[in-house]
Amino acid sequence: MEKSMPSNAPKKAVEMSNDEIDDHIYNAIVDAILNRQLAPGARLVEAPLCEAFGVTRGVLRRVFVKLAHDKVIEIQPNRGALIAKHSAHETKEVFEARSMLEIATVKKLAQKSHSVDFGELRSLVDQESQERLAGNWAEWIKLSGQFHLKLIEANQNTIMTSYLQTLIARTSLLIGLYEIPKHNNCSADEHRAILNAIEQGDEKRATQLMEEHLEHYATTFIEQDSPATAEQNLLNLFKNKKIEAI
Repeated sequence: MEKSMPSNAPKKAVEMSNDEIDDHIYNAIVDAILNRQLAPGARLVEAPLCEAFGVTRGVLRRVFVKLAHDKVIEIQPNRGALIAKHSAHETKEVFEARSMLEIATVKKLAQKSHSVDFGELRSLVDQESQERLAGNWAEWIKLSGQFHLKLIEANQNTIMTSYLQTLIARTSLLIGLYEIPKHNNCSADEHRAILNAIEQGDEKRATQLMEEHLEHYATTFIEQDSPATAEQNLLNLFKNKKIEAI
């Protein structure tokens, strides 16, 4: 059996479609944000990024359009692409929307707790706790978001799941962009408590815990100041993500 290529090895362009190349660059930039290697306001200069990824400016700008659409970056006249800064008002709106969806979710799940399989959710929370303790920040952020998505998926409502997926992507970026020392954000203990209430069929307790969970979370972000923007060597940061031509 052939060994799979390590994730940090250069990708072969002949093996990748345009969409796969776009996703490769998109994910590399998002991962750098989640790992706090790119701060709000940091400039994404085209020349070093093209060299690092081994792509043309046309390809990079195509990815920039997607990143801007998802509010990961802002494209400003005469300044180019910058990592997006998020206002307190915008943050509040995102969490209010999440609260509306997720409080309804846990209430409905508590009503039908006897028919819900909690095994995968509990396993996810255990993984989340392990990654947090190990200091694997980006992986913890992803698992934390997955927990909330798996909860809403259990209700089998594809429209609500799609809405929440978009909102979680936004909040995951907020976590990656901002230090949050005041609150043990989206902690595994809080997730376990929410699961326990749902499993016990306690609608009131489940909705109260989810409301407090998201409210504390949102308040922490709104009170945070933006971290200082430092110049980053983009070529060095992404040199192991190069797409090699054949």
